[in-house]
Amino acid sequence: MKLIIRGEWLGNANTLLLFSLICTTCISVTLTQGQPKVNEKICKELPAPKFLLPKQLPLTALASFQGSGNTWVRQILAGATGYKTGDIYLSYGDDEYPEFSSAHNDSVLAIKTHTFSASSSDDFQFRRALVIARHPLDALYSEFNRVYGGNKTGYAEKFHLVNTDGSLTWKWDTWMTHITSWIDFYKYWIKVFPGKAYIIYYNNLKHRTFSELEGAIRFLGLEPDYVRLNCTIEFPKPAYFKRTNTPPPVDKKTLFRFSISKADKAIGIFKQLIFSEFGAESETYKRFNLDISVKDLL
Repeated sequence: MKLIIRGEWLGNANTLLLFSLICTTCISVTLTQGQPKVNEKICKELPAPKFLLPKQLPLTALASFQGSGNTWVRQILAGATGYKTGDIYLSYGDDEYPEFSSAHNDSVLAIKTHTFSASSSDDFQFRRALVIARHPLDALYSEFNRVYGGNKTGYAEKFHLVNTDGSLTWKWDTWMTHITSWIDFYKYWIKVFPGKAYIIYYNNLKHRTFSELEGAIRFLGLEPDYVRLNCTIEFPKPAYFKRTNTPPPVDKKTLFRFSISKADKAIGIFKQLIFSEFGAESETYKRFNLDISVKDLL
């Protein structure tokens, strides 16, 4: 049996040492060092997220292009830190979900926004930003489903996507032109926005949740609470608005076949923005990950 051992420090010496043991039988083992052990009882007894004290932290945007998982990030960020997140859209009342507040002031850890103009960010006086980055095709597809599926958990019906002859609808083709807006969004938050920005890569947050969350928490000026952080990862609450596991009415292979080249060009512009604003040796550039499995589908 051939055994390959890979190890890397994620964060600092007090964080996670991950050994991936990969063998021909596809067994994977994860070991931790220097971390508090948690169990379901400990995690259930954690206090609900609370409000920040006045002026405890600078006003922070949680900025994302529509469809990039902002609500999910709010949920796990609040769970991992113990502080509520806000929303410029007043989407949820303070009593609906413990992680969310309708506040958009410095009483909350970060404030959801999809805006990308100087006038909009000035209106809310953001001083820094967590910026969520997701592959443009995935983001656009998710938002299309929200708009035409009627809510955040379903899919748009087939007739919204393809015609009876199998061709793509004008509605979908028009929607894909919003790739240019995706580029404009990140140009603003990475290059134009005057405050500091921390990029949260959606893929990393899904697959390397610990290190991606820990980096975001430190950017916010908080010392990570490793009990809460590990509880968020090991005993996650169900995502409030996770899309159902029902197979979508049209597969991505069909939907994305004419848009991949445009998306690749947009990602190239995004990567150049990261390079020019943060530098090739920066942790932000090294963490770059906007992959999806589109090419594997074709």
